[in-house]
Amino acid sequence: MEAVMIEDEFLKNFQKDFMFMKVEEGVLRYENGDEVTLWGHNFQPNLYWEYKFRMEHAGIPMTLEVMQDMCDDGFADMKKMASDVIRCHLTPADFSDAKGNLVHNMWLDMLAYTIAKARENGVYVYLTFINHMDFTLIKESFVANSTREEWIFDPEIVECTHNMVRQLINYENPYTGIKLKDDPVVAVWGLINEPEYMTFQQMNESVKQKKLFFDWLQNNDFPFNDVYYAKYRREVVRDYIDGLHDLLRSEGAQQPVIWNCNWPRMIDSRKDVFAGIADSKADALAFCLYPGQDDVAAPFVEHPADMSDRNYLPFLKFCYEDFDHLGWLRSPQFANKAKVVYEFETMYNPKSAYLHPAIAKLFRSLGVQMAMCWTHTFNIYAQYLGGSHVLNLKTTPKKALSYMIAGNVFRTLDRGSNFEIFSDKDDCFSGFALSRETDSCLMSRGGVYASVGNNDWCGILPSEDLREIIGFGSSPLVNYEGGGLYFIDVNEESVDIEIYPHAEFVRNPCEWHTDGGIVTELDYQTEFPFELKLPGRNPIRFNAAPGTYSINF
Repeated sequence: MEAVMIEDEFLKNFQKDFMFMKVEEGVLRYENGDEVTLWGHNFQPNLYWEYKFRMEHAGIPMTLEVMQDMCDDGFADMKKMASDVIRCHLTPADFSDAKGNLVHNMWLDMLAYTIAKARENGVYVYLTFINHMDFTLIKESFVANSTREEWIFDPEIVECTHNMVRQLINYENPYTGIKLKDDPVVAVWGLINEPEYMTFQQMNESVKQKKLFFDWLQNNDFPFNDVYYAKYRREVVRDYIDGLHDLLRSEGAQQPVIWNCNWPRMIDSRKDVFAGIADSKADALAFCLYPGQDDVAAPFVEHPADMSDRNYLPFLKFCYEDFDHLGWLRSPQFANKAKVVYEFETMYNPKSAYLHPAIAKLFRSLGVQMAMCWTHTFNIYAQYLGGSHVLNLKTTPKKALSYMIAGNVFRTLDRGSNFEIFSDKDDCFSGFALSRETDSCLMSRGGVYASVGNNDWCGILPSEDLREIIGFGSSPLVNYEGGGLYFIDVNEESVDIEIYPHAEFVRNPCEWHTDGGIVTELDYQTEFPFELKLPGRNPIRFNAAPGTYSINF
């Protein structure tokens, strides 16, 4: 049995027949003119980092077959979670050399496979060209031997980037026979993941960078000082974006180009950079949001702290109102750029339910049209994974259903609506509810009732045309004390019930463990009493172990 939470109205922008996208007057649209509204995950079976950081310590072999099977299983979970977009940010040290030439290896193959499987599963791909993280496969790769600042400010590195991008977009996917630039499954191009910008001090400490700035000053007859460095930096950033935009268009790649604006407050002390971004040919802007990020000591990997009991609703409101946090997104300066979220998540919060729907509401208020959670946690290693960000249907069931409900909030609310919440502790709107007090969230719309925790306070009832129930714990319709999700399809004469395994943390889920031990235990055997109480029907009661059941009324 397959249970998908969202009804047709939520899928109005979900295109099985993929269409190219465009930006018109700051709005991301399909080529037929419909507005884009996509909700999904960062999804990275194509990254060497994914294997080294999350899989190797669990004793999982690094083979193409393992990564492909993991990819397939991940798309099956995404379908269950009603996700319709993935973001793949690339680490070119996985598949490019010192000059940016492609190296045809397992990781380039996995990128092609992931895009092909996205097509098969009706999922769009947001592709970001450049990132580098903790692990380097190809030691001589140009990205691994330069800083984030140099990616933008060093002309030789920029030339390598252009070479790699040109080859990559013209790469013919061996699984589809379609070049990446010609595939509408690839919805948008991101240029750099979380770029950094050369400061005046960094420039002064680099002979090469100082000469580049000095040459610019001479050409413009300007004095050497930090005021004119800000003007220079603004031009460099604008020209970098425009150079890649022009390359993509000259090669026939029509997908919108996105510039990554990093995290809240990035604009503070970088007004010159953001002016360059506003002036550039970038079609859209991307940002991230991690409530709780400011409350953890750096480096955060070494300072785990359970944030599940904290209330971040006031923080979301502040992000909306404060210019330097995220309010700048609503300013006229950026009105002609579409808005997307490249990453979001709850920080060190593996078990809370209230926050994701509120985050989705904030995003729509900021005009966001695509949002990708960081990051999909694959089943093959989910039981062994702890840390700041874990999202999995089985190991973090409350959080997973909160994410699913949030996706429906995102698809339901109008782009640009005001961000208003009922109180600093709870909210109720448009068939949705969330509460920090009871750590709960709820959706009741279009025949679907999805519930996490106690939602008696909000007064929202199941609709009369009830046809699907998804839950964690008990609700007015279901009594169940098991520790996993359940999915119920309501038919005229019967119900189909799928119960996921009971999840229990057996180690601190916020700590990063590298010894291969289990963090979350999944119990597929224990039975719990299960009671289904549908209006106008006799109750259904039985002892249920995780599994699937079909029961006649």
